[in-house]
Amino acid sequence: MYNLDALQQIEKIKTLHWIRRSAVFYKQCFAYSDNPKEIEAAKQGYKELLDSFAEVSNHVPLSQYRAAERDFEYFLRLIDLALAYSIYEMETIGQLQ
Repeated sequence: MYNLDALQQIEKIKTLHWIRRSAVFYKQCFAYSDNPKEIEAAKQGYKELLDSFAEVSNHVPLSQYRAAERDFEYFLRLIDLALAYSIYEMETIGQLQ
């Protein structure tokens, strides 16, 4: 994570934005769907997003992962923190080169 070049860092930021947008989509599915199949598909998609986030961010302790499974807003906060940190790293890379 610490040795990413600028292009890798940009891709990481794009991926984190995609994960956030997708998480909001799944939240809407949970809130507005009465169809059990849609809700189950949304649960599976949400789990896959959590896994993707854990893979991209490299710093998700199991306790945070479990909390994000139970609490959607907590997951969004984790994503926002990862985005802020990644943007900070990107700015730092620019200053160091």
